[in-house]
This record gives sequence, structure tokens and C-alpha cells, in this order.
Amino acid sequence: MKRYAQIISERVHWIFEADELPLYPNPEDFLDITGREDIEEGYLYNIETGEFTAPEPTPIEPQSTLEEMQAQTLLNTEYLVSKSELLGGN
Repeated sequence: MKRYAQIISERVHWIFEADELPLYPNPEDFLDITGREDIEEGYLYNIETGEFTAPEPTPIEPQSTLEEMQAQTLLNTEYLVSKSELLGGN
């Protein structure tokens, strides 16, 4: 069984195993990566060098705590009430 990688826009889009490459409209988008268990979906592929590299990790934004979200909601509510009072609302 061989291991294939589909390359789209210089990135490994899909990895699958098959005895032979099935018929696809663009067979040139697939590479035989048999024996390369280190390659994963999402890896970058350099067409000129034929090398694969892992993508840089995407920084994760810290999530607000429940207390921070509640405080922000309270501030927003107080702002809207104050604004309404200043504009003569009921």
C-alpha cells in the first residue's frame, strides 16, 4: 500500500493510502510519500526543493474569563443606561 499526499497551493491538503493513485482530474497534484510518516495534512510543500515543512503554529488568543465577560457586560449596560438618561430616554 502506498501513501499519497494531495498538494493544493503548496500545502498538503489530504493524505491517503491506496495500492495505486486513483484517477483524478489533476494527478499532478498528488505525490507518493510512502515511507514518510512524518508528513501530515497542513504541511507546506516547496515545489522547487521537494521539501516538506511543518507550518508555524497559529497563536491562540487568550479567552476571557467569566468574570471579565460579566464585568464587560456590566460596563456596557451602565454605559447604555447613562446614555439613555442623558438623552432624555425613559
